[in-house]
Order: sequence, then C-alpha cells, then structure tokens
Amino acid sequence: MDNTIKDSEGFYTTETIQIEKGSYAIVTGPANIDIEAGWDWGWQWDWGNLVTFKVEGKSNDPSNQLFIGIAGESDLDAYLSGVEYDEIKRFHIYPYSVDYQNHPGSVVPGAPTSQTFWTSSTYGAGTQSLEWELEPGSHSLVLMNSDGSAGVDISIELGAKVPWLLGVGIGLLVGGGVALGTGSTMIFFAVRRQKTLPPKPPETGALTDNESTDTKEGGKMSAVKGKTSTGLEPNVAGLLCYLFGWVTGIIFFILEKDNKYVRFHALQSIIVFGILSLAGSIIGPIPFLGWAIGAFIGILSFILWLVLMIKAYQGEKFKIPWAGDFAEKQVG
Repeated sequence: MDNTIKDSEGFYTTETIQIEKGSYAIVTGPANIDIEAGWDWGWQWDWGNLVTFKVEGKSNDPSNQLFIGIAGESDLDAYLSGVEYDEIKRFHIYPYSVDYQNHPGSVVPGAPTSQTFWTSSTYGAGTQSLEWELEPGSHSLVLMNSDGSAGVDISIELGAKVPWLLGVGIGLLVGGGVALGTGSTMIFFAVRRQKTLPPKPPETGALTDNESTDTKEGGKMSAVKGKTSTGLEPNVAGLLCYLFGWVTGIIFFILEKDNKYVRFHALQSIIVFGILSLAGSIIGPIPFLGWAIGAFIGILSFILWLVLMIKAYQGEKFKIPWAGDFAEKQVG
C-alpha cells in the first residue's frame, strides 16, 4: 500500500496520526472477534499467527504520559460509565480522516494505570509501543493520559503484521495477474478450436467414461476428459466449482462421486475461499487496519476467482500452495 511503510519488525504501519480531544479517553468501537465458535477441526491453531497489531505513540503534552490499553467490552463499559469520552466511528487511512462520536458525562475516571482489567497495556513518558495478538472476544483500543486527566493530545502510528497472508497474497497477485492475461488468450483459442475440430475417435487403451487421470505437459498438470456425476464436461464442472467460491465447491464435492479432476477443484475451492472468507470476517471488523486488510483480501479473492476458473476450464490442475497439494492428496 502506498500509504503504509513496513518497519524493521515486519509491521505495515500508517503515517503518524494526530489526535487531540478534550475528553478523558479516545476509544475504538468494540471489535467482536468470534474465531472459534462453530469450528471443531480437531487441532489447535495459534490465532496470533494470523495477525498481530501494534500501536505506537507519545503524548504531545510534556506534562502528560500516554496510556495505551486493550480492554474487553463489558469491563470498559463499566470503567467509562458516566465518563465523557470520544469513540472513533470511522477511520480512513487514505485519504486520512477520522469520525468521532462524543459520549458526554460528568464522572472523573480513576487512573487507567490503577485498573486491573486490561487485556494488555503500556504507559509512560516518551514513545510507548503496544503489540497485541488476535484473540477471541469483544475488544476495544483505549488511549488516555496515564493519570486519567481530561485533554488527550497524542501522536500515534498503527501497524499490523500478517505473517502468511500478505506474503502469499502478494505473490499470488503477481502470479495471478500473469496467469489471467495468458489464460484469457488461451481460453479464447481453446473455445474456437473446440467449435471447429471434429471429435476424435477413441484411442487404444483410452480411459473409460468413469475414469480421469493426470499427465505432465510442459511442467503443468492437465486433466483427461472423463464422465462426471453431473453429466457436465469435467472442465465445465471444474470452472463451476469456483463460481460462488466455497459454496459451489461444497455442492460439487457432494454431488461428484467419480471424477477426481472435479473433486480436486471442488475441494481446493472450499479450502482457498473458505480460508479467505474466514480471514475477512475475522480481520474486517477490527478497527483501523482491519478495514484495509479486508479490502486487500477482497482484491486477492477476486483475482484468484478469475484465475482458478480459467485454469479449471482449460483442463489444468492449477494448484494454490498447500491448498492444492492437500486437495490432491485427499481425492487421490
């Protein structure tokens, strides 16, 4: 992203943001992160490997120290009950803009440093930095003066580190762009050739209608035509596996009983677009960089959607790293 900088620790960070409010606290709306409900995969996943957030800043008033904290929704509501604070309702990185909602009150809060409910926190003079790994629950970011006084005047930078998603995504975007350009040309000529050439007579040792196999052609996997449970040509069924992402992947994986080529694409569609959908639903609601990363996931999903449909129609087992290998092993 043009407006972000990757620091030495691998975080993609915003430019310095100036925040000055006369209330007691600056709070982001709660991010409801439900990453485990309804999912029993039989293995444990460290959700901190998905994304780590960093908030770094300092007070612009030498007489105040900056407090940065992450808190659960219920604990924070109790702490700020009757206290005047400003809630960030909308945040745009580029062009930069922040919309606030002021919550009036007359209660003076206790110093945040004396509270024990914080999930994670830091405070002090000079530049303060807080890193927080993704975890389930409803969380808010809180920025205050360390003594709890009114008048918050700070400079902050926000960062996010997504170890696997950004690295893999950038590579796939580059590769997908090349594949999309060449694939569009190839599919055009493939359709023309299919319309003009007469059907070939069966060769000796040809596969039966229920069989499908893979052959190497120029280092790429190519599927031989075979019968499908739906009556569609395998390349057409393979394309349709990706049409509505993991939804059509599930449909064809259930319907298709015989053709391994179609089952491969159905399972790869479930894995790839299932993971991207899950990542988008987890990261998207998180304030600040969650919205930017969510947009990135949307662009990545669209590119993959086009490339995978084209490759499937061309009769190729175009494999996404890890997902394609796993799908191929499962279908045999």
